[in-house]
Amino acid sequence: MTIRCSYVDTPYGQVHLRTAGQRTEAPPIVLLHQTASHSVMFEGLMALLEHRYWCVAPDTPGYGATPHLQESGSIKRYAQVIRAALKGLGIDQCWLFGHHTGASIAVQMVTDEPSLALRLALSGPPVLSRQQIEGLIPRAAPRRLEEDGSHCLEVWNRIRAKAPTADVRLLHREAVSNLQVGPRYLEAYRAVFEHNFAAQLAALEVTTLVMAGPDDTLRGCLEKAYAELKRGYLINLPAGGTYICDTHPELVAGPLLYFFSGEQQERRAS
Repeated sequence: MTIRCSYVDTPYGQVHLRTAGQRTEAPPIVLLHQTASHSVMFEGLMALLEHRYWCVAPDTPGYGATPHLQESGSIKRYAQVIRAALKGLGIDQCWLFGHHTGASIAVQMVTDEPSLALRLALSGPPVLSRQQIEGLIPRAAPRRLEEDGSHCLEVWNRIRAKAPTADVRLLHREAVSNLQVGPRYLEAYRAVFEHNFAAQLAALEVTTLVMAGPDDTLRGCLEKAYAELKRGYLINLPAGGTYICDTHPELVAGPLLYFFSGEQQERRAS
């Protein structure tokens, strides 16, 4: 597999992205990442999808190699920026997949432009209660920079707590991704907390798949997300957590390949 990294110019600034596979006339798969990771989290998944699809994975503004927005970020603005990047690539329709924050952005994109996604897949959809939000904010918040570098260890410990059995190289990558965002680290988290995600889910007409592994920090949101859908499918993945796209890419690729094939009969969620 060859991963190609490039930038696309948009009215909001440049957007960095990764692509894999051969571009054809067929719609691509667009992959939207979680916070505070970036498109690198999809490289293993792209290796399993590229034989059938052109894969496009942009970095959300402020994360990875996409610069911060001048203004404070919101899910609405992130969706506009990524949509502008897709337009810059000549993408009018796609198969759309989002994980955690990426799920929020994906739903906003389809809300803004219902014809964009042929089908929509969401991993760890963040249908969060006020109690969950209040519990997540302290865990997400970084401390101030410390002369002895102890803030780095704090980030490391927080990442390891999410995935205690993960490969140390994955933990290192995610810790670095967290640290490089800097003082605007919480921006995308706040954007998710302020996003009217459940209401937008309920209004979707596109057929939507929701899924999560048993150790996902947002596993408890899965049934709530499914209950909102007019046309929905739910999959309880047999393993995996927050970093499932890295640790178990085959468990994500299988459902995506089947779901995006369109072989399932349409039905309404119950």
